[in-house]
Amino acid sequence: MRCRAPVRGVLAGAAAAAVLAAALVTIPSAHAATGGCQVQYQVTNDWGAGATANVVVTNTGPTAVSGWTLAWTFPGSQTITDMWSATKTQSGAAATATNVSYNPVIAANGGSVTFGFNVTYTGSDPAPTGFELNGTACGGPDPTPPSSPSPPSSPGPTSGPSQPGSPSPSGPGAPLGNLALRRPVTASSAEGTGLSAANAVDGDRGTRWSSAYTDPQWIQVDLGAVRPVRQVILRWEAAYARSYQVQTSVDGTTWTTLAGTVAGDGGDDVLAVDGSGRYVRMSGTTRGTAWGYSLYELEVYAVPVAVPPGPDCGQAPADPSANSKARNLICYLRTHAYVSGQTDVADADKVQQLTGRYPAIVAFDFMEYTRGSIQTQQVIDWARQRKGIVAFQWHWYCPHGGNYSAPCDFTPDLSNPSSKLYQDIDLVVGELKKIGDAGVPVLFRPLHESNNNYMWWTKRGQAAYQQLWRLIYQRAQLAGAHNIVWVFNGMASGQGTALSSWYPGDGYVDLVTSDYFQSGGDFSTCKAIGSAKTVGVAETFSPLNPSTDPAWPYYVVWASRDWAGSGKDVAGLWKSAMADPRTIAVNQLPDMSAW
Repeated sequence: MRCRAPVRGVLAGAAAAAVLAAALVTIPSAHAATGGCQVQYQVTNDWGAGATANVVVTNTGPTAVSGWTLAWTFPGSQTITDMWSATKTQSGAAATATNVSYNPVIAANGGSVTFGFNVTYTGSDPAPTGFELNGTACGGPDPTPPSSPSPPSSPGPTSGPSQPGSPSPSGPGAPLGNLALRRPVTASSAEGTGLSAANAVDGDRGTRWSSAYTDPQWIQVDLGAVRPVRQVILRWEAAYARSYQVQTSVDGTTWTTLAGTVAGDGGDDVLAVDGSGRYVRMSGTTRGTAWGYSLYELEVYAVPVAVPPGPDCGQAPADPSANSKARNLICYLRTHAYVSGQTDVADADKVQQLTGRYPAIVAFDFMEYTRGSIQTQQVIDWARQRKGIVAFQWHWYCPHGGNYSAPCDFTPDLSNPSSKLYQDIDLVVGELKKIGDAGVPVLFRPLHESNNNYMWWTKRGQAAYQQLWRLIYQRAQLAGAHNIVWVFNGMASGQGTALSSWYPGDGYVDLVTSDYFQSGGDFSTCKAIGSAKTVGVAETFSPLNPSTDPAWPYYVVWASRDWAGSGKDVAGLWKSAMADPRTIAVNQLPDMSAW
């Protein structure tokens, strides 16, 4: 993903949030004592005998709700197996979710809370009915839109008059979320197996549709009913459209153009439009490369997705919903060099004792979290007191037993949301969200040292590693943890496989980092991975020297217990580093509370 100037005024600035729902039911506002509530129920993954669901509860009334319980009835054989960001109960078909300590209040006039759960079922998995917030009915689901014939296989790029039968403009009653997600889709062509049109509406930015290498080409999605269309997002792969139009139709035959450009430059095009239709089409007339047209995602919204505020520094965050603090942190590191860091608070204190200056970054570890030692509040307290940058690595104990280097075949668990693997991930991303709710962004370095073949998450190869990384990212999205700066990490040199071969993709990474800075070439190696991502040294034995080392944006020195074993005078190197005015210490950071 990259950030660039809008195209002829029709493109918004940064990428909007991708909604992961496979099925979506929006419950309209109630007329009860609380003033109203709305429930958005999303099936985000369905594997035939079970599913993962995400639930958003919105308080549309004028009074905040303090302490909430959402009740509903399952219409099928669903049984909740686990729940996150809420506490579950279930008796037969009746189920409830009750707030936990960090999300008891739903603010008035549109405030919301989110929780999720896994269910098992037999037969089918129909959406729940009868949602009640603290005993007040939230209404019933919208009726299922009527079915109609599939659109013609190859509509022409014609334009027509205004469409009849358009719904009312977007507003409180408009359907929420990505209307195109997993809807029926067709295209003029597909480059080959694995590059079908369905990939452009599957909610996975790791898959894509790619057309034949000729002009013109098109892709269109059937929304199932005439809907208001207020925002369309085109997430281009490297093969993009130089000239294209976005069009809508009520019948798949007569088309109305809502937006277009003759100067497309790829990346993520976020188009603010004003129209309606059952079918939405991207009609490409001129390719931007010698290849075809290729989209990671085609997204359609009746209610435009708000883009969190943040600076434009030439790098949009991997998470389209990243909050302003995460965005500011990415841009701060992108525009600075030699931001100092140290693992562990006690060791950062030691650096201050040695040099009189305190590192700007302190790295913490989630290692003991899955064994019951949670230190999130201490991290929040440190951030508030020291006003420094929080980083986290995760020496993850194997979910099947053993430490972070144990033999651990995690691949069967990747498709099993009831597994300990998922439970560990959901625990950690839940703690990251708590840190975010306290106003603190986090440099999160999961699955570190990717290409050294030592950690258990590296021992099943690149594809399994990348799949696990994307799973962690997706669970963070479901948990609403949007304060994360995603740090990809390995060894830029000296390993059997190239660091680039482990890269999960631009849509999942913000920073590309190396451990144990070994040569001047490591800097250029990291810079060459991905689309101009910011780089860093996430773990090393000694601080960088601005007089001799490349201008890495930041570095983090490993724990002092290993300083002596590095073969270097780490204490002396810290003194030299902190004596150099180019080294950034904590007192030189901006006021992150204002980000």
